[in-house]
Amino acid sequence: MPAFKRMMDWVVLALVVFGPSLAHADLYRYIDDKGVTVLDSRVPPQFISRGYEVLDSQGRVKLIVPAAPTAAEREANRAALEEQKAQHTADANLLRLYSGSTDLERAQGRQIQQIENQISTSKASIQDLQVEREELQGRAAQAERAGRQVDPDLLAELTAVDAETARLQRLISRKRQEIVETNSDFEKQLERLEFLLNEDR
Repeated sequence: MPAFKRMMDWVVLALVVFGPSLAHADLYRYIDDKGVTVLDSRVPPQFISRGYEVLDSQGRVKLIVPAAPTAAEREANRAALEEQKAQHTADANLLRLYSGSTDLERAQGRQIQQIENQISTSKASIQDLQVEREELQGRAAQAERAGRQVDPDLLAELTAVDAETARLQRLISRKRQEIVETNSDFEKQLERLEFLLNEDR
């Protein structure tokens, strides 16, 4: 309140000092580079970007000119606009692909089935590799029992079988994680689709 009273005193003082020429003129209130509130008949150009207030002859605020946005604020606004644009595009694609939740759930089922088929194929391949490995191990054991050195090519085949088995096991782990992520993604899409369809009603 004291600050407001001092400001009003400045307004009255300005009217007394400058007389009738300011009786109907606007006054401007702004913050200078020292952080001091200034009341004047104009705003210096270097302070305009900080924002200011326009007061009438009675000292009442008639217009507030906000400060220009900072670089960080401009970047935040730009990012927000980009996010809105991306969401609008995603929503349009969602409505184009699916007419309702049933369509989306069917698509989810098909995609999950494809991943599960890949897992099943990898498991079958691992079983075949295990059979091959047992056969190779048997041949290696026969050579050792006969006192012969195991053929280096046979050892290389064993190494390759183990490497391929490990690769397929990693693939199965990734595919299981892919199922989790796919279900999560479809759940989000379903929630958004239902929102959009309800919004259009």
